[in-house]
Amino acid sequence: MEPDQRLQRPPSLVPNLADWRFEHYLTMRLLPLFYLLLVAGAAVAVFGIAAACFWISTPIGLIALAVSPLLLLVIVAVVRAALEYLIMAHRIMRIIERMDALPEQVRDLSYRVDGITRQVDRLTDNVQDIHQDLMHVRPLLRSAGLPARLLAFLKTPGDR
Repeated sequence: MEPDQRLQRPPSLVPNLADWRFEHYLTMRLLPLFYLLLVAGAAVAVFGIAAACFWISTPIGLIALAVSPLLLLVIVAVVRAALEYLIMAHRIMRIIERMDALPEQVRDLSYRVDGITRQVDRLTDNVQDIHQDLMHVRPLLRSAGLPARLLAFLKTPGDR
């Protein structure tokens, strides 16, 4: 399976639940629901414990009720941190999947650079050949005064 296939988001959640090969990741799509369920469960548990403390005694119940919001805040922070860690791990996994494709891309790029290098070498050789040919013909052109006449011709196009 190619990494790009795994990163594509499918249109519907229900068919992905029957994805027995785990070709698509549901975790990131279900994360808000997980977070909501965990926070709701933590709230029920904390306030349930506070209510149970009232069965033991009223002062213990009042203390538990006073501590409950702080305890709930700590639990929600821990749940949030754990889910953010999960997101970070998922993003790292996606980056690693992309990095798996790099050797092939580098190989293709290396092949292209080699082709360009060969073309540049040919052009350089051609330029050097032209330069050498011009250096051989230069004395003849100077003796005939051809460059001066050509420049004069190009400077005064209206005099013709």
